[in-house]
Amino acid sequence: MARPRTDPAIRFAKFVDVVEGGCHEWTSTLNNGGYGKFFMPELGQAPAHRVAYMMHKGEIPLGLCVCHTCDNRKCVNPDHLFLGSHSDNARDMVRKGRYWGSRKVADREAALAINLYRHRKFSQQSIAKIIGVTQSSVSKIVLGQVDYSKRIQPPTGGFSLEKHHGNSFY
Repeated sequence: MARPRTDPAIRFAKFVDVVEGGCHEWTSTLNNGGYGKFFMPELGQAPAHRVAYMMHKGEIPLGLCVCHTCDNRKCVNPDHLFLGSHSDNARDMVRKGRYWGSRKVADREAALAINLYRHRKFSQQSIAKIIGVTQSSVSKIVLGQVDYSKRIQPPTGGFSLEKHHGNSFY
């Protein structure tokens, strides 16, 4: 006899943590882009923020994105989610200054990438995972093909993944 299925809303709620600022952060599996993943029998594996939108606000018309007002990819708070076209989402990213390849890289992150690569501590692919960009973006950073408003200085003092990114960079 098959086990009865738990209501998806109850399962979903088990993976949400309310944090300062009002975000409801996804605590389960993330995809490569940093967005939560949630399995629903009728959808299969789906981005958690899109599932949250559908559970609380209804269907998502074909071709539209579920965008975040908070710019927190882990956030599934329906009050922080809105629909927009791909163009709307791209304009929002540029307007908020968070576009470099897949997002804008802060000077601190670029300096970290340069320092890690210069000392051959990590591959470009590993550095990309640490700072959340593509390997090709890391390549452009370490080759100096990025125009920054101020000169990039490598971080001083010791480097610690725990200090900058928690216990894991994956």
